[in-house]
Amino acid sequence: MTLLSSSQFMSCAARGADWREASKTVLEELGEEGPAAQGYNFGFLFVSDALAEDAQSILNLFKSVLKIENWVGGIGLGVCAGGQSFIDGPAVSVMLGKFEPESFCIFPPINLEPEKAKAVMLPWLEAHDPMLVFVCGDPMSEEDPALLLHNLDMACNGFMIGGLTSSRNSHAQFAMDFYQGGLCGVLFSDSVPVASTLSQGCDPIGGVHTITRCDGHEILELDGKDPTEVFEDDLRAMAIKKLDIDPDQVLVDEEVLDNPDSMPEEFQSLIQGEVHAALAISESDGQDYLVRNIIGINPDDGSMLIAQHVSHGERLMFVHRDHKSAYRDLSAKLISLRKRVQQERGEFAPKGALYISCGARAYNEFEGAQKNEMALIREIIGDVPLTGFYAGGEISKGQLYGYTGILTLFL
Repeated sequence: MTLLSSSQFMSCAARGADWREASKTVLEELGEEGPAAQGYNFGFLFVSDALAEDAQSILNLFKSVLKIENWVGGIGLGVCAGGQSFIDGPAVSVMLGKFEPESFCIFPPINLEPEKAKAVMLPWLEAHDPMLVFVCGDPMSEEDPALLLHNLDMACNGFMIGGLTSSRNSHAQFAMDFYQGGLCGVLFSDSVPVASTLSQGCDPIGGVHTITRCDGHEILELDGKDPTEVFEDDLRAMAIKKLDIDPDQVLVDEEVLDNPDSMPEEFQSLIQGEVHAALAISESDGQDYLVRNIIGINPDDGSMLIAQHVSHGERLMFVHRDHKSAYRDLSAKLISLRKRVQQERGEFAPKGALYISCGARAYNEFEGAQKNEMALIREIIGDVPLTGFYAGGEISKGQLYGYTGILTLFL
């Protein structure tokens, strides 16, 4: 539990035995009825999935006690706060903000209540240029989340961030009210200055390849070759680069196969972490890509299935992700963000922050058990009011990512 405040935001998060205890602790730290009198009129609210069944009660309690009607957020496998993360247990994270009433527009689920969403959004969009669009979506919705994001991105034309809720129980989002299903959120006008960065946390294994034949999620050819052949060549090249040893020259006996712990330490380092397929985003400069799971390999024809519909001519590379690569990339992106804000504004003095991280990163420990990603953010960014959650898919620039961490600063 840490209360952090600035001239425009205050944040707090807490664990509890149940939703009442966690909520009571946060409310006491925020000052209960005090924030509204101080000009706070907006709240970000994130609830751990251990409290999923009580999410509506939590929202209603915060609205009633704090006298603030404007709330957005959702449910995650865990929640974030300044320097802390709360995983596998009841927890609530809140950040309150002061905004000019006309500078934001909260909208209900665009696919569940399309007419209501249009009635709310269109008049606001006619009078304002959106700078930031924050959304939470339900991955269990019948509609393709990527398509919903694309349609919303085309309609709003703002910098879109957010995440899909993640839960071992029920899913829910907040957009003034409580919703199950859909995609909802808030538009902020260009009078609300922000800066954002995305950390992929992966190292490329080999070069960039071209999909030369495919069918839906199945890759039939890469660079005119069997995908498994290209994949094996990239893995071999990674091993040679890191160890200066061709793995084909190393004999692996039955004992090692039955007991991987008996494998030489340098080879164990190669199989730690995870290997994924990464699709380059065509509009980017080649540094931005969508990481997707490899869900199947056919040994008969050498084809490969990935968790993404692919198209002929798309660029693909294989990437490796582990705690070290995640640490290096997040650290570099945070330092770069800090320098960029300093150069553009003449100072680095963020007033608040949102952090959306992949559920798969929730258990990452950097540099041993003493430092996780929230501690690293606090070390580089500072004691800034912050809230966020561990998502089932992260959203940046209107794209649905995986295995990423997205930090957005209010300046």
